[in-house]
Amino acid sequence: MEINFMRPSTVWVGKRCYRVLNTITSDNAITNYTENDAYGFEDSVYQDEVECASEMPEYEVERLDNGKYQTSVPVASGFFSYIIGTKGATKKRIENDTYTQLRVPSKGQTGDIVIVGRDIKTVRQARIKVELLVEQARRKMPFTHFLSMPINSSSVQERFLEFKREVLEKFGNERGIDESLFQDPAKLHLTLCVMVLADDRERRQAIDVLNSCTENVLRKHLSEENLKVQMKGVEYMNDDPNEVDVLYGQVHALSWGLSLQTIVDSLVDQFVNAGVVIRQHERVKLHVTLMNTLFRQEKEGITENRGKERESFAAKQILEEFKDYIFGEVEIKEIHLSLRHTTANNGFYSASAKIPIGASCST
Repeated sequence: MEINFMRPSTVWVGKRCYRVLNTITSDNAITNYTENDAYGFEDSVYQDEVECASEMPEYEVERLDNGKYQTSVPVASGFFSYIIGTKGATKKRIENDTYTQLRVPSKGQTGDIVIVGRDIKTVRQARIKVELLVEQARRKMPFTHFLSMPINSSSVQERFLEFKREVLEKFGNERGIDESLFQDPAKLHLTLCVMVLADDRERRQAIDVLNSCTENVLRKHLSEENLKVQMKGVEYMNDDPNEVDVLYGQVHALSWGLSLQTIVDSLVDQFVNAGVVIRQHERVKLHVTLMNTLFRQEKEGITENRGKERESFAAKQILEEFKDYIFGEVEIKEIHLSLRHTTANNGFYSASAKIPIGASCST
């Protein structure tokens, strides 16, 4: 794999961004997380060189009666194995490299990981190592929840079903196109961001952030104005119209006084700043998924990729035929913290929480 040392990848932990350099030194690579000076650990697969892109973060560290220092790191129990490593190897490396002690709850238990060290700096260094390991593990997990705006009015659903019927009639013989690709009309939605919420504590945190968006985002950008949008035209995610995995409907705010992009970006910023969401893009891509090759796998009983290649489809003619197709107008009334792979009584995804939009958010 070619490595671009001038534009290294980044890892976000809460509000902090770390630059990552993958430096191959042998059959394995080396992992160092550095701020003012170098410190690191090696895992069995690879090592990265990580340079902190901000100053040393401020953590709550308390001094114990014995003169040592301690900090507690909230970590979901599902991530404990990543911190411990095979036969405790990763935990030992962190402890040896930072001269600290990590106290991880026993198997089957929940709670914080407690770090104890001889001074504040080493305790903080160990904590950064733990948090980066958790974020690396989180990136490998399938997302559990997503922030959504339902775009599923009865009129839009009818137009979507008409779109589906026409696509299958006109282009059903094109490579990869079949009925399994299409979204459930009751689940049409604008996706703002996805997240991995690994335990009840993380879910409660996400719910708290969503509730805070009423005051911090909606009243600021919308006041009591309603949010009306139109879905018109289709687009695709990748670069080749004959090798498409996702085809989506384009969404636009109908009021010139509102910036839908600003609203959704501000909503996602709330979750990123709270450390609930890993930032992946500078701006939210406004899209309502209409066709997705993952739907085909899910309908075949494959809920995750599991190494199976997705079968793309040829969408060039669909894009030409429906470039100006009007799916309809919708007044978005709620923002949902939606649970993946679920269905509520109304046919939409089940919600862990939801908040109203527009005039209803002031009641």
